[in-house]
Order: sequence, then C-alpha cells, then structure tokens
Amino acid sequence: MSVAALTGSYDTSELPRMGAGPVTVTVSRDIVPGCEPEFERMAAQIERDILSFPGCLGIGVLHPGPAGGEYQIVFRFTDPVSLRRWERSSERANALQRMESLVIDTRVQRVHGVEEFFELSSLARPKQPWYRRVFGDVAWVFPVALTVSLLVSPHLVFLPLVPRVLSVVFIMTLLMSFAVDPVRTRVRRRVQADRI
Repeated sequence: MSVAALTGSYDTSELPRMGAGPVTVTVSRDIVPGCEPEFERMAAQIERDILSFPGCLGIGVLHPGPAGGEYQIVFRFTDPVSLRRWERSSERANALQRMESLVIDTRVQRVHGVEEFFELSSLARPKQPWYRRVFGDVAWVFPVALTVSLLVSPHLVFLPLVPRVLSVVFIMTLLMSFAVDPVRTRVRRRVQADRI
C-alpha cells in the first residue's frame, strides 16, 4: 500500500470538529480605511470562487453599517473534508495573497452542525470606537497593575531592572489570562444577553 506525501502543514487544532454534517465558517475582517471598494470587488470574486467549489452550500458577505466595522464572510460546506479542500486550494491561497495588503485583522470561527451557528451571535462583539476599546482595556488592566505594583513589586527591588520588569509582566499576564479574562468574558456575555 502506498502512502501519499503530505502537501502542507497539518495543524489539527485548526481542523473543524469532525462529523457527517455541514460546517459553517465565519471570517471577520477589519479593512484598511479607504480600501473598502477594492476589498468589496475582491470579496465578490471570492464569493464566485467558493460557490463554484465542490461541496459549497452557499456564501454571504455581510457589510459593515454606516458607522464602519468588520466585513463578515459566512460560508458553508457539506462536510469538514470539503471545507479542508477549499482551505488548501490554490484559489483560496491566491485570494488571500491578493487581499493581504487590504486587511488589518482577521478572525475565523468554524462551527459544525446547525445549532451552533445560531449561537455565534452570542459570541460576537459589537464594533466599538477605538477609544472605547482602549478605555475598556485600561479599566480591566489597571486594577491588576495596581495590585501587582503594591503587593509584588516591593519584593522584587533586589532584582536588576530587566528581570524585575519581566517578572512583573509574567505575573500580570498570568493574572489577566486566568483570573480577569474569564470574568470579563462572563460579564460581556451577560451584557449582550441583556441587550437581546
């Protein structure tokens, strides 16, 4: 029995959950201001490419509102294998290369089945002005930084500057990741549930 050689990197953490049902993918992209018309032309071409690809069940491009925001491309494939073929296709690679200079940030969400697709809206964050995001982040980071400065920093004064700063950053990162972020996520979900 012959074994085919691998043609690309296979990161299993990126694979959608396996199953017999369809897979829905939502790709959210922040676009460089002023490049929206060019991105929309490219998105129309990508839409045609995906629709003609075997296993595609449909695609939609959601435009941001008048206040700006992200473009969202939602597409669906019959199964994870068909989706994987699209993700490894030359058509997709060429499209990503063409739009690379237009995109600031990209987020991808994959869900298997129908029920989970409708739960995506509860996970989506509404687009906020940059200053509100900055002030929101500061409001969550400041108490942690103050606590670390008062309780930990005085015990590290014997260390040289670089190891001292590295230690403080490491402690703050752990606290933000394992203590603050879960609380922040719960608060955000509760606020969004109240708005619905």
